[in-house]
Amino acid sequence: MKKILICAVPFSDNLGDGVIAASLAHIAGLKYPQARVEFLDIAGRLGFEEENLRGGGAFRLFAKLPSFIRSVIVFLYCLKGYFLGWRKNWKAAVDDADLIVIGGGQLFCDVALNFPAKLFLLSRLLRGKKVVILSVGVTAKWSFLGRFLVGRFLKNARPAFYATRDQESASNLHNYFRIPRSDIQVVPDPALICADAFSDELSPEKNWDIGICVSSLDALVMNSEYEGSNSTQSAKFFATLAESLRAEGKRVLYFTNGASEDNKVLEEISSASDAPKSIFLVPRHPDELVALISACSCIVAHRLHANIVAYGLNIPSIGMNWDKKVESFFELTGRKRYLFDLSPRVEKLGTSVLGLLDDRHPDRKALDALRSQVVAGIHALI
Repeated sequence: MKKILICAVPFSDNLGDGVIAASLAHIAGLKYPQARVEFLDIAGRLGFEEENLRGGGAFRLFAKLPSFIRSVIVFLYCLKGYFLGWRKNWKAAVDDADLIVIGGGQLFCDVALNFPAKLFLLSRLLRGKKVVILSVGVTAKWSFLGRFLVGRFLKNARPAFYATRDQESASNLHNYFRIPRSDIQVVPDPALICADAFSDELSPEKNWDIGICVSSLDALVMNSEYEGSNSTQSAKFFATLAESLRAEGKRVLYFTNGASEDNKVLEEISSASDAPKSIFLVPRHPDELVALISACSCIVAHRLHANIVAYGLNIPSIGMNWDKKVESFFELTGRKRYLFDLSPRVEKLGTSVLGLLDDRHPDRKALDALRSQVVAGIHALI
């Protein structure tokens, strides 16, 4: 094995995706230490910190458009990117790869045809290559065109193996794309081994008692698999939670997972807060996200990979549920008692955070078992 190409969104500003990619690369390197592991970002990015529209006014306007119009805009944008640059770069990356890994994250989802269009276009270059699908999330919310495009992706790529990151995703892959259930394995999220993949970045000190991962609840709801989810005033919710925890004498950190829409909410909070009492950090690379979470004694987060990274680092977390993938992770780890709804009452949430902080009994044995399952599962498929 000379070259392994990981195709996902490793350079997304949602840095959890970068943690996944780096963790996958680390696991692949354990089996093939002489192999070259490279990344292909199916959004056409070549590195971090590339501009996007999700944090500005254009995104808010886009979100208000009818779903069909949004899908047309996204598909045309992907076609333009593919023929003006992506195809050339992707072909060069794919041509000399011995193994193509489509892996990590909620890649099989349909928000305005975003991933279906990109996967379909990529698949045009994958014919005849060895392709495996590893630890992907698969939604149950599909448009007709989304299912059609992903179906074409599967027909073109002809994956040798299928592995989803949870049982729910395995069922969805079977139900919506007719992959025999016996052909689908479940291999948990690669980011569970982030402590190894980012060992040099881990903080030796717990600088904060509680890290609050700030998110745009409006953006989460728009991407939710749940029907009828309602958002709330994001900045007010997180600021109120932080104030209640500081009133108990706790050292509180505000941070984001790097997504531009979340950073916008953090900026709103910071501009209205008493700066000397608060610390606001925005990671720009996956290693920075892992490092700052490692410096917290406990975190509170909606974002799935803030919770996964914390769990992988043996740090307790309180999750807030906005999508089935978050619920599935807390089920997998036997921690549903620490999962709240999208915007719970701050008093109840704060009490639970303080209780978890004062009575931490992490189940290291369960974590080690999951980590072993991830490594063994991926090694068996590559």
